[in-house]
Amino acid sequence: MNRIPVHLDFDTGIDDAIALLCALLSQDKVDIRSISAVAGNVPLELTAKNTLDIVCAMGQDIPVIKGADKPLRRPLHCAISHGKSGLGDVVIPPADREFDNRTIEDAIYETACDAPGELVYLGVGPQTNLALALKKYPDLKDKIKRVVIMGGCLIGGNMTQASEFNAYVDPDALRIVVNAGIPMTMVGLDVTLKTELPLWVIEELKKLSNPYAKLAVRIMDFSLWRNKEFGFDVANIHDALAFCTIVYPEVIQTKAYYVDVETEGEITRGMTVADFRNVCPDKKPNVDCAVEVDVDGFWNWMVNLFRSAEK
Repeated sequence: MNRIPVHLDFDTGIDDAIALLCALLSQDKVDIRSISAVAGNVPLELTAKNTLDIVCAMGQDIPVIKGADKPLRRPLHCAISHGKSGLGDVVIPPADREFDNRTIEDAIYETACDAPGELVYLGVGPQTNLALALKKYPDLKDKIKRVVIMGGCLIGGNMTQASEFNAYVDPDALRIVVNAGIPMTMVGLDVTLKTELPLWVIEELKKLSNPYAKLAVRIMDFSLWRNKEFGFDVANIHDALAFCTIVYPEVIQTKAYYVDVETEGEITRGMTVADFRNVCPDKKPNVDCAVEVDVDGFWNWMVNLFRSAEK
């Protein structure tokens, strides 16, 4: 089977870390050409360090690029639920190599050119990096097969009543990406919230001895402790679901809508606005929005993936 060429973009906090581990374990299905970090859950220096440290700790030699350290035109707003480092109380040995020294725009463009028309771009943080690349290289839109994001939502939000965190942090970037003309799948908050972390998943992973599972358990344990101690978000692995849709697309059901992004507003900044009733008949659907998820299928996929590392 031909592997899917992918570029992975993270603002590596807790759920990003699990998504990254899942991607590294899925290299029979995906060809990870490059990985980048962006400011979001925590500042860039931390998201980048977390990303490179995990890649190196798992013995992988994949280029990791530092991306944008702030949104396109506004101050950075970070999360608090990932702890000061982005990984809570989890400490990973420092990487034994340096970052790829390319600019984020050049790295994304070169990766896309190396797999013209075939690259799948996964973005599970603010979309600043891809927006910067699209601004510098307008023809990039013709070289990417699909963009898959964890971000936005059709209903509700977690930053305001209307907006999800990644979209809220850099709505201008997301608006550029959504309107770029690239086929796009949005795995939104309203769907990822359905995949609350079950205790049986952690118990199954604790039976495993491979380094991927051991690190995942430490991260998941912090997620559970955080929720119990501080009442933050329920333990959830939002970003891993977005990655899962690349290798296991049947895990979600989608519906195509014309979607745009509100960049202003006290309540609506970052709102991903879908045309539910075709009030813009001249606008064709541009986003396949997740509307439902096979929750059991998702967790069984993840557990089996970590079990595969025992071999």
